[in-house]
Amino acid sequence: MKKRYQILSMEAAHNGFLKLKSYLLQHECFEGGWCPQVRRERVEGKHAVSVLLYDPEEDVVVLIEQFRIGAMGHADDPWLLETVGGYMEDGEVAEAVASRETREETGCELLALEFIGRFFTTPGWCGERISLYCGRVDSTGAGGVHGLDHEGEDILVRVMPREAALGELFRRANSTSIVVGLQWLSQHWRELQQRWGS
Repeated sequence: MKKRYQILSMEAAHNGFLKLKSYLLQHECFEGGWCPQVRRERVEGKHAVSVLLYDPEEDVVVLIEQFRIGAMGHADDPWLLETVGGYMEDGEVAEAVASRETREETGCELLALEFIGRFFTTPGWCGERISLYCGRVDSTGAGGVHGLDHEGEDILVRVMPREAALGELFRRANSTSIVVGLQWLSQHWRELQQRWGS
């Protein structure tokens, strides 16, 4: 049986780079009836698209490195290895975002796209969802610094052998999309090489 919840009140708590709302709500309990009212704040996350770029000819991944405030003070180095990604604007489809962000953040062009899955990042306090893909690219010539100045982006492209990238899991590759993406790639790279290889 589908459980119910009810929002008793909602107010905007902050409306800056992050949108934060405060909710007074109630939901049904597993053992029946309604649980007590609780107040929860939620960052009103958008729908993001993230792409793990893979070159099956060279067996390398094209990753990006950038400063992340969330890692500041919690990691030895707050410059993390990541997949490319960005937010969907109104009316956009995920595949278009994947192409746009790949171009903006790495200079590469997507040659094929494989859907991996959709997930929440931190559902205890954030509404952000991510659609994750694996994208085929030609890594020849990939490198340099990319990003949009008006978005404050300073993004370094890193081309790494697949095995070396897997060795960075839970080290410098330690955020949701890259962890899920690299683990997925570790199980599917042979299949991708057969399907995407020339």
